[in-house]
Amino acid sequence: MLRYLKITNLAIIDKVEVEFCEGLNVLTGETGTGKSILIGALNLALGAKCSPDMIRTGEEEAQVEALFDIPEGTTLPKGIKLDRDPASEVILSRRIMVSGKSRCFIDGDLVQPTLLRTVGQALVSIFGQHDHHVLMDPEEHLEILDRFGGLHQLRRETSVAFATCKKAEQDLLNAEKILDTIQREGKENAATTLELNEASLKSREDELLLEERDRLKCAVQIREKAFEAYHGLYSRSGSLIEGFTDVRKAVGYLASVDPKLIKLRDNLEEAVYRIEDVAMELRDVSEKFHSDPVRLENIEERLALVRRLKKKYGTDLEGLIGLQNSLVVESGRILEADSNVKKIKANLENLRTAYLDSAMRLSEARHSVAEKLEVSMKKELEDLAMPNAQFTVSFHDMEPQRWLATGLEKAEFYLAPNPGEVARPLARIASGGELSRIMLALKALQVDLRGSSTVIFDEVDSGIGGHTAFAVGTRLARVAGQQQVLCVTHLHQIAALANHHLSVRKSVEQGRTHIVVTPLAREDRVEELSRMLGASPQSESVREHVMRLMNVSTPGVTS
Repeated sequence: MLRYLKITNLAIIDKVEVEFCEGLNVLTGETGTGKSILIGALNLALGAKCSPDMIRTGEEEAQVEALFDIPEGTTLPKGIKLDRDPASEVILSRRIMVSGKSRCFIDGDLVQPTLLRTVGQALVSIFGQHDHHVLMDPEEHLEILDRFGGLHQLRRETSVAFATCKKAEQDLLNAEKILDTIQREGKENAATTLELNEASLKSREDELLLEERDRLKCAVQIREKAFEAYHGLYSRSGSLIEGFTDVRKAVGYLASVDPKLIKLRDNLEEAVYRIEDVAMELRDVSEKFHSDPVRLENIEERLALVRRLKKKYGTDLEGLIGLQNSLVVESGRILEADSNVKKIKANLENLRTAYLDSAMRLSEARHSVAEKLEVSMKKELEDLAMPNAQFTVSFHDMEPQRWLATGLEKAEFYLAPNPGEVARPLARIASGGELSRIMLALKALQVDLRGSSTVIFDEVDSGIGGHTAFAVGTRLARVAGQQQVLCVTHLHQIAALANHHLSVRKSVEQGRTHIVVTPLAREDRVEELSRMLGASPQSESVREHVMRLMNVSTPGVTS
């Protein structure tokens, strides 16, 4: 809520300090006294565009400072940190130099104009002849409609479902990328996998093959030497076993006469038996070991294959087996990745169904709410001197690929100001005064356009009078029961309902024009309202009329 405004050297203002209150604050004064300059100055503090032409003649710079109370729950941009005590305050200020540059400050800290503007939009909504950004932007109309219908929960559900779908779509995209990468690598490795699978390599196979090859190459020599050794040990006359006969007899005799030598005999017998076993094995080798040219050729081919694979892949046999195993694992990853993609797709379909269900329920609710809003707006606009105006809500269904977190459609307000005219987009045909009254009607219906704590109406009463002026005033007062309202007005019917009345006057001192802003007490208000009525405050009937208006009980207004 705006509490204090200080303006220095801006336009015809040399120095003005103004305090504002809760409820309805009105600024009155003759045409050209500078009421709108005050609103323009506040707009500068909120980040509006500026020009060095705004600086008071003869001065080097202009400055505007605005002090706001920050209501609990107000959302400020990231980077703006305030104490959340209900009495928290923030000061927005702007300095404009003759060079054309300006400096923006929040609580004395230099900030970018965009940040000042963002904070300003969170605190204040200004609706004047050229300040109807909310109504001029069709993107805001859906938000207005949803607020009017209290569709926050449905909208939130749709938004959450949409965000969940988007996340699942991104998850699917990532999973498909992973699958594509693995499959591409799999295709690149397909030949390697096939080659290694066909090779059926085994650990230490090359070593064993070399040993077998060497044996086969020496098969003749092995058989001959085994036969020769067998005969030398056992079968021919004078063999080693035959020579042991006399030795065995002698040792047997020794054991028979000396029991201590029995062990010696036994050891000899055991040695003889072992020699006989060796002789039998040598006989088997000589009889069974034959050369095998086919097997030798196969071994050579196998060794050549292993050597080629080692050279091709730059690793040893164990490395080739490891590579083959890793490719098997990679093949498993393809199956796993493909399964994951299918799982995410199935989940995404369910999420899209959930989003569509929520969005369709929201759409149905919106169409119902739109009808109620049109009926309510017709009544409000009739009371605001637009008796023949037709306010309609037009929906535009979007293609599925363009669906949003806000739903399946966009909404835009249309207006036919006069009978016989075709309704056209509000942003294209409504005048400034019409937009102000439409906005006021929406506000009176408690459609919170921005959630700002302060709302400013600059000459919303343009082109109206009489009963309509009083209707406008009561609606301003109704809005002021929820939010602080600042209103520049020329109508005594509106000013009479104010909680806080400020008079704006011009004066000339030493050849220079000055603006004076004065808060009016009750008696002073009677005189000002009489002036606005165009009558003498001394007239008893005028005073009674004015005081009767001031005493009207209106929401948001205390007598």
